Amino acid sequence: MQRGTSFRILAVDDDLHSLLVLRKILKSEPYEVSEASSGPAALTIAKTRPPDLILLDILMPGMDGLEVCRQLKADHTTRSIPVIFITSLRNTEEMVKGFEAGAVDYITKPFNKLELTARVKTHLDLKRSTDIISEQNLQLKEEIDQRKQTEEKFKALSQAAFEAVLFIKNDKIIEVNDASLQVFLHDPEQLLFRPVSLLVPLEGINELQKILQGDSDGPWEMTFLRQDESRFVGQVKHQRFIYRNEQINVLAISDITRLKELEHEVRNAIVDTEERERKRFAMDVHDGLGALLSTLKIYVTLLQKPNKTEEERQFLLEEIKTNIGESVSAAKRIANNLMPSTLNDYGLFPALETFSQSVMRSGAVTIHLAGNRNIDRLAKNQEINIYRICTELINNTLKHAGASNIFLELKGGKQKMELNYKDDGKGFDFAEGLAGNPGSHGLKNILTRIQLLNGRLLPPKDNAKGASFHLEIPLN
Repeated sequence: MQRGTSFRILAVDDDLHSLLVLRKILKSEPYEVSEASSGPAALTIAKTRPPDLILLDILMPGMDGLEVCRQLKADHTTRSIPVIFITSLRNTEEMVKGFEAGAVDYITKPFNKLELTARVKTHLDLKRSTDIISEQNLQLKEEIDQRKQTEEKFKALSQAAFEAVLFIKNDKIIEVNDASLQVFLHDPEQLLFRPVSLLVPLEGINELQKILQGDSDGPWEMTFLRQDESRFVGQVKHQRFIYRNEQINVLAISDITRLKELEHEVRNAIVDTEERERKRFAMDVHDGLGALLSTLKIYVTLLQKPNKTEEERQFLLEEIKTNIGESVSAAKRIANNLMPSTLNDYGLFPALETFSQSVMRSGAVTIHLAGNRNIDRLAKNQEINIYRICTELINNTLKHAGASNIFLELKGGKQKMELNYKDDGKGFDFAEGLAGNPGSHGLKNILTRIQLLNGRLLPPKDNAKGASFHLEIPLN
């Protein structure tokens, strides 16, 4: 049915005079009237552009009104259109046949304007009410079906989840998933119909109630109790959900105790690394730049003394100039160690090339650098951490491995970067290093940076002599 005040009416009659009269009567109303002079024409119009009401003459040559009505009611696209029969007959039997065919009312000829408009308005109002009710019923059915599907999907997802999922009604657990066993060390059945407050220590009950009564989804971190009364740190997410036609609270709880321990270890490692960097920076300044500046100060003091010959003054000025140049170079070297300018300007591979050439000038080792020199630029923190990992590996090889050759390969992709490192030195215990006992090889510092990059350090594929690493770093 058309929205608004204008309804579509189809008038069907083989008598053109009757159609003219209908058109004049209905013209005064807010209706859009179309006409057909035969049964087949009426069916075509009704299927092409369904009207809101059909005024249909019973007696027509060929296909009469009764047959037209039967075909309309047999087609799902026109079945709901109300049909009012038009007849000049006052035969009760014909009227019964009309209602049996599906008509809702009838109007006799000659037309009475008031009767015609009243009947048309009544059935249009009924049609509109019926359409609204049908639409509401359809929406309600869709909502019920969608709610059932959502409940089933949510329950299936909760069973597939790694965290414990608790369905809570009136502060009692009414349903749980299988993962609750791993998180709380309870059989799921043991948790049912228990107050959820029993899963937290006394000092955590108020916090839990705030989560259940609040509107936020979280996540939060709080302490929970296992069946054996041991405690663990849980990450909690909260959601309200319509389940079995009732609003309930749903909690998803993950045991993050080990994650918190790792975060603590990472923070300590970062602090240790920063402290070592500060000490190294202080040493570089004291031993390098500091000595040059002290010498410069002495020369300036000597230059200020009276009775200096022109030759002595020229000598001191040359020495001051030389010391200033060396101080600038020393300052650049220190700054370059903090954030290499080549890395900042050109990227990871060129910076490693520059570092490798600097190392090889000592003649202590040969560095074989391979990979794509035009690797796409990464985020700044990614580049500096990968660069520091590589330089740390090279420095550890120089200090401890006694190697003659270092092989470093970088493979860049859209999803991840791969770093392969190998030397021909004396090697070390890889498993012991991963366990957190890196000894003198500095692996702890490397592992800290790998964790910051969410990287994955894989063991060597062979037992060849020397140290060997395969590192994968996600780039998304």
